[in-house]
Amino acid sequence: MKRTTPILMLVLMLLLTAWMMPATAEENPTLLTLYEGPKTMTTSATAKVTANGNALFVYDVMVNHEHIWNANTQPTTTPMTYFDFEGKVRIEVEMPGLPDKVESAAVIPQSWGITPEVKDGKVSFMITEPGQYTVVFNDNVNKALHIFANPLETDVPDPDDPNVYYIPSGEWVIDEGGTKMTVMDAIALEDGQTLYISGDAVLHSIISVNNAKNVRICGRGIIDGSDYDAWNQPGSYARVPIDLNHAKDVTIDGIIVANSNCWNVNSYSSKHVEINNVKVISGRQNGDGFTFQSCTDHTVTNSFARTWDDSLVIKNYSGSTKGITFRNMQVWTDLAQSMEIGYETDKGWTLDPEISDVLFENITVLYNFHKPVISIHNSDDAYVHAIVYRNIVVENAFMQGDNGNNKELIEMTLQNSAWSTVKDEFGSIDDVLIDGMTVLRTLDGKVPASRLSGYGEDNRITNVTLRNVTILGEKMTNLKQMKLRYDDYCEGIVVE
Repeated sequence: MKRTTPILMLVLMLLLTAWMMPATAEENPTLLTLYEGPKTMTTSATAKVTANGNALFVYDVMVNHEHIWNANTQPTTTPMTYFDFEGKVRIEVEMPGLPDKVESAAVIPQSWGITPEVKDGKVSFMITEPGQYTVVFNDNVNKALHIFANPLETDVPDPDDPNVYYIPSGEWVIDEGGTKMTVMDAIALEDGQTLYISGDAVLHSIISVNNAKNVRICGRGIIDGSDYDAWNQPGSYARVPIDLNHAKDVTIDGIIVANSNCWNVNSYSSKHVEINNVKVISGRQNGDGFTFQSCTDHTVTNSFARTWDDSLVIKNYSGSTKGITFRNMQVWTDLAQSMEIGYETDKGWTLDPEISDVLFENITVLYNFHKPVISIHNSDDAYVHAIVYRNIVVENAFMQGDNGNNKELIEMTLQNSAWSTVKDEFGSIDDVLIDGMTVLRTLDGKVPASRLSGYGEDNRITNVTLRNVTILGEKMTNLKQMKLRYDDYCEGIVVE
């Protein structure tokens, strides 16, 4: 009888052990949280979306495809859906609501690096990171699909906590008619209170934080303003979904704000506010996204704004502004400016007003359809300084509409305007850095103009540095190449 060598015996033992061991589970299994949507609402007929084979509830939310100001414009809708996950999710999309068959699709922002598969009118792709994903079909922005893929929810408040307003599943409205449930007209949060909106809840109300501190607004649900007429219509008025007024130490996390009749997330004379993973979609007049007046120490991160007016806004209404950061954000601006400082910079007649220490970092502008992408409009007497724009990507700089010659990529001005309060004095703009700006596509395939305009010898724009600016694949090395013009009241304007 032949003898088995020790090495061969070892190999046989290893093979036998491997055969006897049970199959192990995937090292990092996907965890997926789906939200059914309120039973009083119907999923969109425009889009059908699945995540790992599970049907998602799709909402039709208001957007506005008119890139001109019209006080009576009626918004249209676009589909939106959301879920929470960890791991890998395969998204499949069908668009029965489109007039034409889906022949091509793009997942934006391009930084995701996703090339979707399009086959027989169905779009499919894989995602591995939480974030905001937008799908554009046939290179047409009408009926673009917004997918908000949240991280798994943590730190859910106790519904029995007396300091918690807990909004459970369902559709909650102001009136008592029909089958919908009812909450108060406005929820006013006081010191130490939390508002939680659960993932398949839609809340038709407004949230007020007035002279309160240590307040939290969180969840995965929707604040929906579609029950209100636009603020400028007869008998209506502004109903701001989230309105902070002289608030302090506020956190807002995870929710969606849709269909507002005016501004969306507003903060006035407030301090120490942190906003994370908040998604805004707005299609009505003055539908500004995140707008802060006379605030200090505000940070907005990992958030999304599609608006029919300025998307990220800083102004002075009653005092100075300092320490505002927008970081890791996506912006889609259907009307007005994507990143706006002004026009109102001293609406409260403040002595020596300032706007300073402002940072826009890692901002992706998916589409900018109207006025400048970056703008500082000092229409009063403020000192605007220490402003930084870092790593700005503009995927589609499509400035057009009723803005006349105001189609600039970048605009900084000292000027009177319809929004000026202080009309006989002017301020200044100083120490502005744009460090890393990439424009991938423009409406006409050409470099768009930029403009800086001071007012007088004592009211100047100074020390503006544009560094690492690339437009249509070409690095900008001088002002002429950038088509940047400025007047005699500007100095220290440098392209590096």
